[in-house]
Amino acid sequence: MKKILLVVIIIGVAVFFLIKKSARPKPAPIIPREEINITIIPGWNLRQVAEMLVKNNIVKNDDEFYGKLGQPAYNYAAFGKSAPVLNFRDDSGAEIFPLLSGKPDGVSYEGYFFPDTYRVYKDARLEDLLKKVFANLEEKITSETRAEIINENRNFFQALIMASILEKEVKFDEDRAMVADILWRRYKKNWALQVDSSVHYAVARTGDVFTTAKERDYDSPWNTYKYPGLPPGPISNPGFSSLRAAINPRANDYWFFLTDKEGRARFARTLEEHNHNKFKYLK
Repeated sequence: MKKILLVVIIIGVAVFFLIKKSARPKPAPIIPREEINITIIPGWNLRQVAEMLVKNNIVKNDDEFYGKLGQPAYNYAAFGKSAPVLNFRDDSGAEIFPLLSGKPDGVSYEGYFFPDTYRVYKDARLEDLLKKVFANLEEKITSETRAEIINENRNFFQALIMASILEKEVKFDEDRAMVADILWRRYKKNWALQVDSSVHYAVARTGDVFTTAKERDYDSPWNTYKYPGLPPGPISNPGFSSLRAAINPRANDYWFFLTDKEGRARFARTLEEHNHNKFKYLK
């Protein structure tokens, strides 16, 4: 009898714990956060980046984006203002992205959006994306590359401006290093660079490689027909090949170039040769 009673008790206790266990609320299933790809195309400017980020709900509108990164083709310094400043520092106060420190106060962060595909959470903030973009830029511009820039008596911001012009002005990689040498020599002589892509940037136009006389007369410090030297800041976000061309130009004795209807650069040593190329390739 005692054995039967013991068995009944054991069974009862087991049933009790089974019922208690089954009555516990089940933990909510873990739903993975959805991720998306954000792709920055080489040659895009901040206007195009802003439009894409609005579509992907990374920012609510253009104003939010420009409030963080600055207005494109706007010279804040000319109006006694400072462009927005991004502050990324570690616990010791050191800058996490040193390349950003070379940007003058009077211009936006145009040029620093290194073209690539970035994987972020669908509900990511703009700051989350910026950290990935700037970390990628810091990684791509190695210490050896930075030393090359210094050896040419230039700084990274100057190289970034030149690369941004090459990205928009020259279609093929093999032509970019040639054009870079021409433009750097013009810059050293304080000549007008006379590149149509800078005018397109100033007047906010895309989709064409040529400019009108009215556009070339547009009063903007980014208009390299009107003002000599480099523009105040980049005109696009250049890819790595354009950066390499700007940093390592290919020496040549040309002074003029144009882009034909197929996007190929045509070079000339004299204005007479250049005018001949215009007639030959642009008519």
